[in-house]
Amino acid sequence: MNRVLMCRNHPVLEFAYSSNAGLILEVGDVFDPSRVPVGMYVDGQPRPDSDSVTAWWRSRGIPATRDGLRTLLMATGIPSGKELLDRSMGLSLSDQYWVRPAGMDALRWEDLNFFHNDFDERLGKALFTGDSSRIGDVNTPDVTSAGDLPKRWIIRDDGVRTLIKAGRSGQEPDNERIAWKTARLLGIDHVEYRVGRINGARVSACDEMLSDTEELIPAGQIMRIFRKGGYRERRDIWVEACQRLGVDRDAIMHATDDFLFLDFLLRNTDRHYNNFGLIRDVESFAIRPAPIYDSGASLWNGMDPDAMGNGDYRTKPFWTDQWGEEDNAYWQLSLI
Repeated sequence: MNRVLMCRNHPVLEFAYSSNAGLILEVGDVFDPSRVPVGMYVDGQPRPDSDSVTAWWRSRGIPATRDGLRTLLMATGIPSGKELLDRSMGLSLSDQYWVRPAGMDALRWEDLNFFHNDFDERLGKALFTGDSSRIGDVNTPDVTSAGDLPKRWIIRDDGVRTLIKAGRSGQEPDNERIAWKTARLLGIDHVEYRVGRINGARVSACDEMLSDTEELIPAGQIMRIFRKGGYRERRDIWVEACQRLGVDRDAIMHATDDFLFLDFLLRNTDRHYNNFGLIRDVESFAIRPAPIYDSGASLWNGMDPDAMGNGDYRTKPFWTDQWGEEDNAYWQLSLI
């Protein structure tokens, strides 16, 4: 066993890892079932196997579809995003997990985590701008940032960690700001977004929404761990799974109604299962719905004005059919 999954300073489990293939070959002892990531659950239980740990580990890396990733890998000579992830020990600003190589017990969370320690911002800048002439240290939270759109983490002068994100249509940053302002008027919990410019392009900025003891658990990990069902049961499956994890039923019903309602008002088409979730404290295990975030695909984003209208349309996350090919916005609104 040559790796130990850590949650802050708590050893969680050990596993054998093939860096060449990016595969977990075998899972050894589970030291702390209470802190096994939800994404590793098998049959609703914290009993990870090699497949579930591999899937969780790979999901931490920059997706292959990220703008600018291929250019960065060519410039650094690093063969893949998996290798980037391995070199960074999986450290993130989205949770408290990291992977400690065997025999390196002296490594401590306090000395490594990005919530309190500085990190090199050059790799994030290279991913964001496409300029790979200066990369810097690969041990940055940008290696574990999800999504396809260009984004990067920075540390403001006051020490606050801030995520900068661009768009493809150019409209997304303004949509994020509009969504936050609309939610604020309605008393809906939403991450605050600001709008600025980098190299002449509009970008959005939002501050870290987690404390240094919290993790964001995406809905995609939660939805699949307890039960399956028909496509029209997805809201019920989501609510039931959150309850099983300890969330108050009224709280998750209310939070779900909030994002369904806000998304309908703003015509958001991309509330996929990584764009909502739960926040859990890994020390106290208190758990709650996450505020709404990532509302950039709203307001007819990128559409030709002649194609805009108020008719029914395809949206997420609760489809009425297998592949989400049927118009379902009005049906999804009826779930409130």
